[in-house]
Amino acid sequence: MADYDIEALRKSFVDDVTGAKRAGSAASAGVSFTRGISRGGDGLLGGEADEAEEPETFESAMRVLLDVLADDAAVPEQKIIALERLGAAAFQPQRFAPFHAEFVERLRALALSDDKRLRLLALDRLTLEDDDEGKRMLRESLEGTRKPLVPAATAVRLLARDEHGDAAPLFRELARSGPVRVREESLRALAADAESVDLLAEVSSDKSESARMREVAAMSLKAASPERFAQVARELVLDEQEDDRLRATALSALAFAPEAADALDGEAFEPELEGIREATASRALKTSIDRYAQSRAPKTTE
Repeated sequence: MADYDIEALRKSFVDDVTGAKRAGSAASAGVSFTRGISRGGDGLLGGEADEAEEPETFESAMRVLLDVLADDAAVPEQKIIALERLGAAAFQPQRFAPFHAEFVERLRALALSDDKRLRLLALDRLTLEDDDEGKRMLRESLEGTRKPLVPAATAVRLLARDEHGDAAPLFRELARSGPVRVREESLRALAADAESVDLLAEVSSDKSESARMREVAAMSLKAASPERFAQVARELVLDEQEDDRLRATALSALAFAPEAADALDGEAFEPELEGIREATASRALKTSIDRYAQSRAPKTTE
């Protein structure tokens, strides 16, 4: 059994990060350190594991990396590399289990860092871990009860990873009144919320909204309620005053969503589409009509 010197390993790690930074290659930082403690490769923290690795090797590496995250004197670049290595190590859940709780605590602290890169990386990882504290921080940032930790659109995207959480009312509020990017992310986040169907249908059909906003709402509506989407999409496609790109997008979505298309009266809709195909000059709309017709054609068996 090797007796690894924690301070020596830490110095090796810092030297590697510092050297990579001077060379302008942050992506390669920490490589020598990793190789130095993994006995023949990057196995412990990002590559194929070496079956001959000694337990002390992995444990020593984790101890050094966690200490770097907790060290107020460590520069952000060192902490970023440590986060990357720890994230890679977490893919070995059995070996990483003794360090997991401390890792989460370090992430919670970094989520409040003065460095915006560390805040983003920490909150990204916390939401992947489905951590309640991390989600609370994001929710409070969006509600305005704490200083924003990340841009609002990013906060919505991260918080939306919890499909079974309680943030849907907040997302609905932001989808109605937030800035453009926040509204778009909030509409996407509502794709899994059945209670948001009316709002999604409303935005999809509102001609005062941008085509982009309506498209985002329509795609979320397709996921939340295929039947309601079919109604909205039909109205969009048949309205000659609508944006042709939006009409084409809605029809293509119907072509790839048979559960939605099945909700339509095909005997009435398909002849209407043929009339549009003859009248329109939009190549995209014609292509979508052909795609839809092909998707609804009877399947032949050989």
